[in-house]
Amino acid sequence: MSSPRHELVERVATLAGESAALLGMKVDVRAEEVVVHDEYVGAGYGIPTEGCLEAIRLVARSEGVLLDPVYTGKAMAALLDHVRRGDIASGENVVFWHTGGSPALFAYKDFFQPSRGAVCCDH
Repeated sequence: MSSPRHELVERVATLAGESAALLGMKVDVRAEEVVVHDEYVGAGYGIPTEGCLEAIRLVARSEGVLLDPVYTGKAMAALLDHVRRGDIASGENVVFWHTGGSPALFAYKDFFQPSRGAVCCDH
């Protein structure tokens, strides 16, 4: 994570309000309404967690979508964890915004070798 939680909360609240304004909506998003789950960052920026690697493999196998180990893999790991814990109910609508980053996978090729349960090599 590149910013502390309190900075992210403020930034998200501001961006949400500005985005709504661009759509012609008057929405006041207060910082106390924003929830940041930074517990999925792990050891730090650009360092994949086991949950992140599992999410990348699962989504690649089941959906054919490539996630990166910096952002989208960790975000999907968080989403999967919330579903598994029941925080997100079965049948509930969820939007996962894939922001790209698939080229970053090339920098992390060692994490996806057969000895680590590579996506391409599991049978």
